[in-house]
Amino acid sequence: MRVEKRGQVWLCVLGVLMAVAWVAGPAQAQQQEITAKDGAPMVLVPAGEFTMGSNDGGDDEKPAHQVSLDAYYLDKYEVTVGQYAKFLEARGVNGPPMWTTMDQPPHQRRPVVNVDWSDASTYCEWAGKRLPTEAEWEKAARGTDGRIYPWGNEPPDPLRANYGKAKWDNHTALAPVGQLKDGKSPYGIYDLAGNVWEWVSDWYEPDYYTASPTQNPKGPENGKYRVLRGGSWDLAPEHLRSTHRDFNLPLSPSYESPSYRNFNSGFRCAKNPVLTPSGGMASPGELMPMSPVPADYADKHMPAGWWTDPKVIEEGKQIYRTEGCRSCHKDGQPVKSGAGLRDQKNTRRFSDSYWFWRVAEGVDKTTMKAWKGFLSEEQIWQVIAFTHTFSHGGKPSEHTDYKP
Repeated sequence: MRVEKRGQVWLCVLGVLMAVAWVAGPAQAQQQEITAKDGAPMVLVPAGEFTMGSNDGGDDEKPAHQVSLDAYYLDKYEVTVGQYAKFLEARGVNGPPMWTTMDQPPHQRRPVVNVDWSDASTYCEWAGKRLPTEAEWEKAARGTDGRIYPWGNEPPDPLRANYGKAKWDNHTALAPVGQLKDGKSPYGIYDLAGNVWEWVSDWYEPDYYTASPTQNPKGPENGKYRVLRGGSWDLAPEHLRSTHRDFNLPLSPSYESPSYRNFNSGFRCAKNPVLTPSGGMASPGELMPMSPVPADYADKHMPAGWWTDPKVIEEGKQIYRTEGCRSCHKDGQPVKSGAGLRDQKNTRRFSDSYWFWRVAEGVDKTTMKAWKGFLSEEQIWQVIAFTHTFSHGGKPSEHTDYKP
């Protein structure tokens, strides 16, 4: 069998996902809080809908609209000076402007500032995370009940948010993270109003909400500015609304230049949940998250008898031994696999099937340890045989182009 399109890889993965769901038991309970590589606690924001935007705010906040998001984790606190210092040391690079002033003992628990969008994105990547999308940030801040601020609809006060300060004052204008307990969001996340503006991943477009996707929006494909959210220590209360949007140029002309950085701009990171074979959450670092099953395939099930049909099992073996999932790479080119991938002893675990796909797609931190021994060899072939039917009208093909 010859695989000509990258889409075949997706079909293989799709079948794997459905087979796992079919074989595995009930989903494990999701961890409500995890600790990331940088030591930061992260809070789970569950999947579901929320109202994004406001018809009572600025023009770029309109219209209010329903958005559905997959589950994700968000840093409980803004990234601190102390955390950023460890990142700089690990990477062997210089700090942002005024770093020496910030990197003092009294400021280690205060948010880092003077970082541009690229600085923030690079840190999150180093920590095994990413910047949140604008939609993820807003849901984490206001929950699902349409509240104006993270704590509710009451106006800001000094017990809920850090705002209204006149000057940076060598970083003392910023509050240590997690200090203002009355300002927590519905998910227990701190400082989403005031303290520092927070970079998110989206490009800014003032009328993006008029055409925004309803499922996991990620912002415009390109632009000039990146979005900032949450307000900061030097702003008036009205700028702390959870729907308020701001923007700035994402990059400085040089690392030494403060032109596109600011004493009021910082960030926090997000992370996708890590799925286990049973649909629950694995420990951070075990596996990268898998793509969800498209709606068109949500009702697909293993046909009766396929788990025991010798012909179907043999079909799966032949597909896997010749081309199958592992042969696809970007632009349909074969994987440069090195020695051993076609060795039959390396295809005795479901983990290997999944691993081949990860290699083909270039997924970072590929690992098999969470999958080993989960399915038998026979079940592996059944999964593969099942995935192949998507490109052959719902039944195994004859495969005249290979020899058993």
